[in-house]
Amino acid sequence: MTEQNTYHHGDLRRALLEEAGRILEAEGAASISLRRLARSLGVSHAAPGHHFSDRAELLSELAADGYAGLADALGEAMESTRPEDWLGATGKAYIRFGMANPERYRMMFGSQLMGEDCPERLRAESSRAYMMLLRASYRGPPDVDPADYHVDIIELFAWSLVHGAVMLWLDGQLGPGVDRETFLALTDRILDEKVGR
Repeated sequence: MTEQNTYHHGDLRRALLEEAGRILEAEGAASISLRRLARSLGVSHAAPGHHFSDRAELLSELAADGYAGLADALGEAMESTRPEDWLGATGKAYIRFGMANPERYRMMFGSQLMGEDCPERLRAESSRAYMMLLRASYRGPPDVDPADYHVDIIELFAWSLVHGAVMLWLDGQLGPGVDRETFLALTDRILDEKVGR
């Protein structure tokens, strides 16, 4: 079956990202290559190059998709709660996103993708997720020009708490007696009691 018979315009790019996302979660970012994706999807080795110039560009798109999903999850959490409950609600959504997408989360926060030559979409989506956390921290946009903004205590506390919790879970640092339900119950309680209001 030829590429033309398998994909019509626009489908191959999405298929490449979906297959890369599957490999990412199953085997980690190191296992992703354009050549392997082409083989998995039954297209020529050159076909992915029409959509991604190299592996780095593909990984940047995967990370951008991750930040977009995180921003959407935080936004949905705020939509379903009162402003005074935003911080706890977004904290819970953040932790659940990280647990549901462990390898993508590691890639988003543990790679060098956010360097000086960071692609515009990746920068935009990571900024959108970050601004959701800021909105939740301050129960609305902070009263400061974004260009002059510096990390504040409440934001650093909130981000450190949820990011640290996710990484402890992903790295298996909590011991065999802490299963998923116990961990979520514990983090929910912390968020409700310490930052939820």
